[in-house]
Amino acid sequence: MRTQLPLCLAALALILTAHPAGALVWPDVAERVERDLSAADAATRRAAARELVDLGPGRGAPLALEALGDTDDEVKLAAADAAIHLRAAGATDAVAAWLNAQDPRLRRKACEVARALPGPRAVTPLARTLGDPDPDVRAAAADALGHQSAAEAVPPLLGRLDDPAPAVRIQIVAALARLGDARAVVPLVGKVQDSSPDVREAVARALGDLGDPRASSALVLVLRDSNAEVRRDALAALGRMRAVDAVDAIAPFASDRTPSLRLAALGALGHIASRDAVRVLVQALGAGDDATASLERDAERDALVIAGAPAVAPLRAVLAGSPSAQVATSAAWILGEQHATAEAPGIVAAMRRGVLPTAAALHALAGAGTPADVPVVLEFVADPSPVVRDEALDAAMALLDPKRPDGRAVEPLAAALRDGRPSVKERARMAVLLGRTGAPRAAPLLVELAKAHDAALRLAAIDALGTLGPAPAGPGGGTQAVDDVLLDALGSPESTVRLRAAVALAEAGGPAACNALLAKLDGGDEVDRAAVLTALGGVLARVPSAAAVARLADALLVAAGPERDAVLEALGRTTVPAAMQELVAVARNEEPADRRAAAVMAAGHAGDAGAHSLVRNLLGDPDGSVRAQAAWSLGALGDSSDVPRLLAVAHAAESDAAPDAVAAIGRIAARLKAAEATTALCGLTADPRPYVRANAFAGLALAGHRCEGDPGRVALANDPSEEVRAAAALQLARSQAPEDLKALEQCARVDASGFVAGRCRAHAFTPPLAGHSHATLVYVVPEGAEVPRPGAPCAVLLADGLLRTATTDRRGAVFDPAAPEGEISLRRASAIAR
Repeated sequence: MRTQLPLCLAALALILTAHPAGALVWPDVAERVERDLSAADAATRRAAARELVDLGPGRGAPLALEALGDTDDEVKLAAADAAIHLRAAGATDAVAAWLNAQDPRLRRKACEVARALPGPRAVTPLARTLGDPDPDVRAAAADALGHQSAAEAVPPLLGRLDDPAPAVRIQIVAALARLGDARAVVPLVGKVQDSSPDVREAVARALGDLGDPRASSALVLVLRDSNAEVRRDALAALGRMRAVDAVDAIAPFASDRTPSLRLAALGALGHIASRDAVRVLVQALGAGDDATASLERDAERDALVIAGAPAVAPLRAVLAGSPSAQVATSAAWILGEQHATAEAPGIVAAMRRGVLPTAAALHALAGAGTPADVPVVLEFVADPSPVVRDEALDAAMALLDPKRPDGRAVEPLAAALRDGRPSVKERARMAVLLGRTGAPRAAPLLVELAKAHDAALRLAAIDALGTLGPAPAGPGGGTQAVDDVLLDALGSPESTVRLRAAVALAEAGGPAACNALLAKLDGGDEVDRAAVLTALGGVLARVPSAAAVARLADALLVAAGPERDAVLEALGRTTVPAAMQELVAVARNEEPADRRAAAVMAAGHAGDAGAHSLVRNLLGDPDGSVRAQAAWSLGALGDSSDVPRLLAVAHAAESDAAPDAVAAIGRIAARLKAAEATTALCGLTADPRPYVRANAFAGLALAGHRCEGDPGRVALANDPSEEVRAAAALQLARSQAPEDLKALEQCARVDASGFVAGRCRAHAFTPPLAGHSHATLVYVVPEGAEVPRPGAPCAVLLADGLLRTATTDRRGAVFDPAAPEGEISLRRASAIAR
C-alpha cells in the first residue's frame, strides 16, 4: 500500500501467534521453568528446556546457557536450540567441548551453534572437527567455519577439499565462497574437474562469487562439461565476475536450445556489459523468446536492462534505423525499463515514422518519458484501439504528478471523456488522471463526474478531487462546489462512498467544509461519525480552527470506545495551541488507551515544546504500550539529550518498547547527525532481539553511518532474522562501497527470503525526503478474524525501513500523523520481544 494521500485507511491482515510478545509470558512461568531445569527428573528438565524460547532473551538466554551444562543430552540439545534462537552470548564457547562428544547429534549441534553465533575461539575446534568420522558432522563444521568471518578459517578448509564425501566437499566449497578469501581461488580452480558433478557445480558457483579474473579461463573450459547444470553455473559465474575475455565463448549459448543455458548466457552477457557483449544481446532481439513483439518482459530484454548505460547507444541506433516491429518494440521497452529519459524524443520519432508500434512507444514512455511528453501521450487516450488507449492511460498516470500541476492535460482528458469509445473503466481512469493534473480548472469537471450514476466513475471522481487538493474560491468548481459534492457523498448509504468522500474531504475540504462537518457531529445517529471525524481531522490539519478545537473538546467529554480515538485523532491533527493543551490533559488520564493516543498525536507537533515534554513524561508511563508509543513519537520530536533516555528503554529487560526506542534514536541520528545517537545504534546491532537489531541497522542506513567492524555485512550473511538482514541490506546499499555491493549481490542470489533478496537486488537506498510524509491510518484485521481487533500487538514496516511496534487503538487501528511517503506493510508481531 502506498501512502499517496494525506490519510490512508486500509484493512490489512496480520499474523498473530499464540505468544505475540515475550512480555506476555507471566513471571511465574519463568520461575517455574527455572525451577524445573534443576529438577532431578530428566523428563521435567527436558520439558523446561523446550520452553526456554518462550521466555525471551532477558530470562531465557541466561537459563539456556546454564542448561547447556546439563547431564542429559536431550536437555542439552533443547537448550542449544534455545540459545540459537535467543542469540545467547557465550553459547559457542559453552558447547565447544561437545565437538568431542560421543553422540554425533551433540557434535552437529555444536557446529550449528557456532554457525549461528560466531565466536573468535571457534575456528580451531571447528577445524579439528573437519576430520570427524561422521560426514554430516564434517559438513556442519565446514558450514560453521564459513560463517566465522575469520581469515584463519580458510587454511583448514582448503586442506579438506579432497574429503571423500561429495556432500562435505560441497559444503567446504560453499564455506570458502562465503569467506571470500582470494587464497581459495587457485585451489578451487583445481577442483573444476571433480568426479562429482554436484561438486563441480558448487565450484563454478564459488568461483563466480569470489570474482577473481584468474578463474576465467578455467570456467571457459568448464563450458564444455558433459553436465548441463555445471555449464549453466559456469556461465552464471563468468557473468558475475564480469569476464570480458569470455564473451566469445559465452555468445553461442545465447541461442542454445536448452532454456537454462540460454537464460544463463543472456544473463551473463548482461552483467559483463562490454561492447561485444551488448552487440551479441542486441543481435538476439526479435528472435527466440523475444520474437512475439509483446509488451511483456523476456530474457533478452532483461539482459539488456541489466547491461544498463552501455546498451543505450546501440538501442538508440536500432530505433533510428529500420528495424522490424519486434526489434523496435524490444529496444523501446528496454529504454523504458532503464528510465532513459534522454531517449524519449527518439522513441517518439520512431513512433511517428511508423517504425515503432504506437502501443510499444506509449509503454516505453511510461518509463522513459518526462512531463514534456504528456501531450504526446494524451493524443491517444481516445484511440480506436483499446490496447493503445490502455497504454496511453498507463503512461499518463506515470507522467502526471499532482505535486507539479500540469493544466495542459485537462482539455485532452475532457475531450476524451466526451468521446464514445472509452469504456466506463477507462473513463474512471481518466477521472483519476484529472486529479493527477493538479490543475484547479479540473475541479468543475470532477464535480460533475462525482455526481455520475456509475459507481466506479463516481468513486474515481471523488478520489480525484482529494488528489487535486483544495480548490481556489470561484464559481462552478471552487471550494464551495467541491465541499458540497463531497459533503453530499459523505451522506451516501454506501459505506465505501462515505469512506472515500471522507478521505477526499480530509485532503480538499475548506473552511466551509469544516463548519459543515462540525454541524454533522450534532446531526444524530444516522451520521457516519467515524467518516465525519476522519474528514474533519484532515481539514483541521490544513485549516486550523480554535472553534473546532473547542467543539471537539466538548465531544471528547462524552466520547467513548472507538469514537473516542477518532475524536482525539481529529483534535490532535490541528496546530491550534488549545489542541495541545487538550492532549496534555488527556495524557494525565487513568485510561492507558487515552495516554497512548495522546502520545500518538503529539508526534504531529514537531517543534512544539509542550508535545516534546508530553512524550518525555510518557516515556516513564507504567503501561508498556504507552511507553512504546512515547518512544516512537520521541523520534519525531526529540533531540540529542533524549538519546540516553531512549537507550535506557532499549536496554530494559522484557521491554516491548525497545524496538520503538531504537527507531527513535535512528530518526534523531538521521535528523540531527548526532554522534551519540549513531554510537548507540552501533552498540544495538548485537542485541538479542531481532526487531531491535533491525531498527538499529535501519537507523544507521538513514543516518548514513558505518560502525567499526562492519556488523552490517556480517548480519546480512548470518543473521537468522529476515527483518535484520533486510535492514542490513539498506545500510550496505547506502554506502555503495565495492565490498558492500559484492555482499548485496551474493545476498540477492542466495538469501532464502524473497523479501531480503529483493532488498539486496535493489542495490540502492535513498532515504525519504524530509517533509514528504502523510497521516496514515491502518486497520489491523488479525488472521482468521473478520473485523479489526482493539488492543492487538502489531508491527508496521514503514518506507524508511524502520519497524514500528504498536498496539491497536479502540478502533482496532494504528495511526501515524507523519508516516514517511512510500510503501507500508504489516510484519509479524511475534518477534517484537524475542
